[in-house]
Amino acid sequence: MQLSEDQIIKLAPDAASVKAGKGLASAAKWVLRGASDWALWGHCQGSGKNPYQTQVDLQNIAFKCSCPSHKFPCKHSLGLLFLYASQPDLFTTGEEPDWVKEWLEKRAGKAVEKKEKADKPVDVEAQAKRQEARHKKVLNGVDDLQGWLKDLVRSGLLNVPERAQALFAGISKRMVDAQAPGLAGMMRQLQEIHYFGEDWKYELTAGASRAYLVAESYKHLDQLSPEWQDEIRTLVGYPQAKEEVLANGEQVSDDWLVVASESLQQDRLTVEYNWLYGRQTCRYALFLQFLTPGALAETALLPGSVVVADVTFYKGVTPTRVLFREQKGTREPFIPSGKGCCAGLAEAMQVYRESMTRNPFTYEVPVLVSEVRLVMHEKQVWIKDSNEYLIPLTLGEAGKLKGFAVTGGREFTGFFLAGERSWRVLSLWIEDKYYTLSNEYNG
Repeated sequence: MQLSEDQIIKLAPDAASVKAGKGLASAAKWVLRGASDWALWGHCQGSGKNPYQTQVDLQNIAFKCSCPSHKFPCKHSLGLLFLYASQPDLFTTGEEPDWVKEWLEKRAGKAVEKKEKADKPVDVEAQAKRQEARHKKVLNGVDDLQGWLKDLVRSGLLNVPERAQALFAGISKRMVDAQAPGLAGMMRQLQEIHYFGEDWKYELTAGASRAYLVAESYKHLDQLSPEWQDEIRTLVGYPQAKEEVLANGEQVSDDWLVVASESLQQDRLTVEYNWLYGRQTCRYALFLQFLTPGALAETALLPGSVVVADVTFYKGVTPTRVLFREQKGTREPFIPSGKGCCAGLAEAMQVYRESMTRNPFTYEVPVLVSEVRLVMHEKQVWIKDSNEYLIPLTLGEAGKLKGFAVTGGREFTGFFLAGERSWRVLSLWIEDKYYTLSNEYNG
């Protein structure tokens, strides 16, 4: 798989590593350079007697280097990738040497062990007992939450901004104690509203109403369909066990285009959101990874690349989140078009409305749209199609600069997350080139 410079930069742990890696992207730095369909490898001469052995798994993006660096990937791995991206002819192609083969085989063996572990049956009886005990705690918690929200409305909302931090901290902790982390998260979102902005009243009432309805739905869980039961449990904060998802979830095989990736801080964790789009199925999938400080991502997905894989969907009303069951390799990147890509904003809005009708609790709806442009009006960025249809975008200053620089007023195909009041653009394709705008929407 041939990676672009932008994709390699996305893999780097920090800007200093990018700079150091580019400094090593020279043939003179490498006494050995090799490549195959599966891997890159090389010997980089350092300050010591022996060169560093560097290797990159191109199929399931992973790195190994004999250098003592604590950064991952290290500058040598990045340098090897930068050199291959700019001058692939400098690499000798052929079979991997033994030290690279051994590493690849070891990684493949771990993947098989992981799959076998996931295939083990679940102890249904023990699981049911745990769920019942938790259900009782959550029921008490949702009663407290609904009573608290009613009191909040009765006492009036005008003084909420000045006491938001303390106000929502207590009820959020109560939901954690009730083993309802999803509801606790909704309360933290109310705490984090920008109360000095113009839209805080709307955001507060919408968020509070959403939490109240989720709580009410949980109290009537046994009256809901199996799909809605799974959906409400997930919103409340019940995790779906990986083993159960892999054993019972819907399995889909496809060539998955990584249309966007963004990382957000959530408490002490970094949550990595990877959005995928299936070439044959035209389905969207969301793969999440939760990383503690200093931890490495178990699965490296490059925005703009294509992964051939079997995925399993989590249960719900509108299944989107997935686990990788098996990654089989890579394909050449493609630009979304045809059936799964909306031709204009009217069609995209119809997709949004249909999705919200199926599941009103959805925050944002993934949608691909072609033949649109970026325009600016009164300091607000909009997307506009050929029929003069306009939708406002949430895009920070860095995103504005990059977006207008790469599009130059021309039409493009974009990947958006559609919300009720505005949309976010995470990536775009123009003139056969892929650009990411992830994490540049909030300035």
